Amino acid sequence: MPQAARWAGTPSIKGRNESTRMALLTFSLVGLQFTWGTEMTYCTPYLLQLGLTKSKTSLVWIAGPLSGLIIQPLIGVIADRSRSKWGRRRPFMIFGSFVVAACLIILGWTSEIVGRFVTDPEKAKNVTIALAVSSIYAVDFSINVVQACCRSLIVDTLPIPLQQAGSAWAGRMCAIGQLISYVIGSIDTVSIFGSLLGDTQFKQMTVIAAMSLLLAVAVTSYSVKERVLISARDSDGKGGAIQAISQLFKTIMELPPRIQAICWAQFWAWIGWFPFLFYSTTWVGETYFRYEVSKDQFTKTTDMLGEVGRIGSLSLTVFSSITFLSSVLLPFCIQSPETKRTRFTPRPPPGIAAILKKFTAVRPDLQTAWFLSQIMFAATMVFAPLAHSRAFATILVALCGIPWAISGWAPFAFMGVEINKLTMNGGAPGTPALAAQATRSGVTMITSASLRNSAADTELEVLRLNHRDMDSDTDEEDPVSNIPSTGELAGIYLGVLNVYTTLPQFVGTFISWIVFSLLEPGAPPAKDSDASDTQWMNLDRDKPNAISICLFIGAISALVAAEATRRLRYVP
Repeated sequence: MPQAARWAGTPSIKGRNESTRMALLTFSLVGLQFTWGTEMTYCTPYLLQLGLTKSKTSLVWIAGPLSGLIIQPLIGVIADRSRSKWGRRRPFMIFGSFVVAACLIILGWTSEIVGRFVTDPEKAKNVTIALAVSSIYAVDFSINVVQACCRSLIVDTLPIPLQQAGSAWAGRMCAIGQLISYVIGSIDTVSIFGSLLGDTQFKQMTVIAAMSLLLAVAVTSYSVKERVLISARDSDGKGGAIQAISQLFKTIMELPPRIQAICWAQFWAWIGWFPFLFYSTTWVGETYFRYEVSKDQFTKTTDMLGEVGRIGSLSLTVFSSITFLSSVLLPFCIQSPETKRTRFTPRPPPGIAAILKKFTAVRPDLQTAWFLSQIMFAATMVFAPLAHSRAFATILVALCGIPWAISGWAPFAFMGVEINKLTMNGGAPGTPALAAQATRSGVTMITSASLRNSAADTELEVLRLNHRDMDSDTDEEDPVSNIPSTGELAGIYLGVLNVYTTLPQFVGTFISWIVFSLLEPGAPPAKDSDASDTQWMNLDRDKPNAISICLFIGAISALVAAEATRRLRYVP
């Protein structure tokens, strides 16, 4: 019989009510998404301004999928088996956030750093590009450490009935971070802060992103208490990189059918989302300057990178506002994937009972909502090549806020449910013995009702999860519980999901490289010295916009993702 994991301590979340606890549990994602938003808004035009062509810039963004492919699954396995007295996730979150902050500052000041050591202008240009690209790689690798542990912490902490609620709250926090990022990015921060945080918009955004990530991770790390792992499932006390990689490979090759189906739907969806997330800001800004701005106006702009970033951020502010509203409202309109009857059903007033009954009858489940969101994304981005004004491009980007809200919530909700089912079954399908042992040993899987009432159980106003029944026959002097726990396998299975999220980004990068190489093989030469700052943008109205073609290809991939999501319903 497999040996179960052994734990010490009781996990808990500070807060007076369920909403506060959920917010504190997922607050780290605000800073995380703020950082992602800053990178996606400014780094593409920043690299173009340094002298890279679009085709080469598209290859730089292989950093995202490469870091996700390597770091998230590996950190998931290592963190799953971590025996730190501070918990399995929080030490990685804190360390990773400091590395991200340092790399962001280096990225913002690459020219100044290189200028202190290199005097030759041509050599300095090449070294600056190399340092900027290296900094982007370092940011992506370290931020994936933080992201993997932030997501795993949610699955670790919440039981099956609350996995959809936790994922919905995570989506809301991501939307808030994204919205704040684009709002700040759309205003002229230099005129507000002066030179306090840097003399350009890009520098100031890197500083703000670094501080926001550190603050957000600190809030969640302080508010959530993890259990301490004494020994992992089937562990002989040994561990290491080889064992972690071996376990990861074995898990990928032996995925349960439903987890495999979820991963394939995510794979095709992200071929479509990748160009949208990394190029939409540049696309909106370039559309504006290509079709609506005369060439005489270029000479009046001293910070073209900041101008493109602000224009793109303004459209993405609308996108993020719709994403946030969708993240708040849609969870109330969609059925949970694990709907269970409770002993008490609240009775609404007779006047609205009939209306609520009809609403409940037509309310779609999460699988249907995910399917429809992918259809909506495809139907929107198919019009990208026809966008010849900033207003039309902004409308297309904004409409994608609804499917993006669901896409950032649905796969994690489904995975949270499946992961916890595996854990309660002893880590593999068809082994319910350990789950029965958990019941006999006095472990209580809390429900939404008990969660709402848990604030009354302690004067510390702290939510306690998965604790032992102190009235049971277990030894109260021994803090270790020998029973399987919610989220025990969260790190490795969310890492596998991230593999299926990052592999399509390689595909998207390759597609973008081909499109940019064919349509925009290099920066057009400057006709005069005044136009030198804008030569990294293709302003020829007679040529197709390469980014629009990439978005159109993404729409086709979204249709394949919709079919994969539809088939999910028939997977046992």
